[in-house]
Amino acid sequence: MRIAIDGRALLGQKTGIGTYTRGLAGELARRPGTTVGLFVPRPLAGASDGLGPVSVHADSQRFGMLWVQTTLSRRIAAWRAEVLLAALTIAPARGDVPAVSVVHDLTPWTHPEWHTDRTLIGFLPLFERTIERAARLLCVSQATADDLLRLYPETRGRTRVVWNGIDPEFTPSPDDAARPAVRTRYAEGRPFLLYLGTLEPRKNVGTLVAACEILWRERRERPDLVLAGGAGWKGASLARQIARSPFREKIHLAGYASRETALALYRSAEAFVYPSFAEGFGLPVAEAMACALPVVASDAAALTEIGGAAALYAPASDAAALARQIERALEEPETRRRLETEGPRRAALFSWRTAAEKTAAVLAEAAAA
Repeated sequence: MRIAIDGRALLGQKTGIGTYTRGLAGELARRPGTTVGLFVPRPLAGASDGLGPVSVHADSQRFGMLWVQTTLSRRIAAWRAEVLLAALTIAPARGDVPAVSVVHDLTPWTHPEWHTDRTLIGFLPLFERTIERAARLLCVSQATADDLLRLYPETRGRTRVVWNGIDPEFTPSPDDAARPAVRTRYAEGRPFLLYLGTLEPRKNVGTLVAACEILWRERRERPDLVLAGGAGWKGASLARQIARSPFREKIHLAGYASRETALALYRSAEAFVYPSFAEGFGLPVAEAMACALPVVASDAAALTEIGGAAALYAPASDAAALARQIERALEEPETRRRLETEGPRRAALFSWRTAAEKTAAVLAEAAAA
């Protein structure tokens, strides 16, 4: 089978969908009888490293969404693709190659206030057209599939669920020798709690800061907070909250974290906290569990689906409840040991090989249809 993949998520700083695109493309290409081509509107500038047998086809267009609608169909048809995996959800409105749209989340519909006007204006109408045209819609969690079917019940026969994978290097630390250096670099030498993800409204980082302030008022020596992730959008309120915090010196902004940096942070933190209002999958939760790092998350449907019994949960809007769960992860020895043990077991459910096997079956369905 000849599979074309929209590789736009690998342009610029790689976030969750970029990790998805790279991990899945590499594993699909390793399957016998499968040829994978990654198509992008402009050169990847070194980001193709590690893709293995995947061929990369780059154009020289500036605007990615325009490229999808004007160029991508022609390019993949000339390459003789049998099916397109639209990894960034939107598929070309026209074309003869059947498309599988990957639906990561539906928050532009359920919570438009979390997104920029540019996203809402440029994405929503094209998604409606994608819904009409896609041979299959591949959701990264059952929670996302439930949202899709609620909003678009006509997609029921075409909707499939395939969980994401985790890069294999995310494992427990073989020793603690590197931990002091990581603490020095990111938390002025002190133990720290970790958040990793884009700093944008959906991630609910303000509630995490408020929860930590509750813990610090009780005992100031509790671990600091490291916020690792690129600056997103609508971040003025969070910036003001951090600047005005009476514990400002205990809050550290690490900026965008590469895969190598993320691994070092997971292996050096005391606990991972992910208070997101809503997620499609919640890849950082799975990665943290794989590293045997105790996880505290919001009770968003996708996060409880992915974390199962291997994490602690609190309502997303309840800073006091989140603080108490963080306290348990840090200071209840039995709870901490359970999370450290169960996390890697749970994370073992998420591999790119399994994701590729199940995705290949969905792509074959779409090609046959």
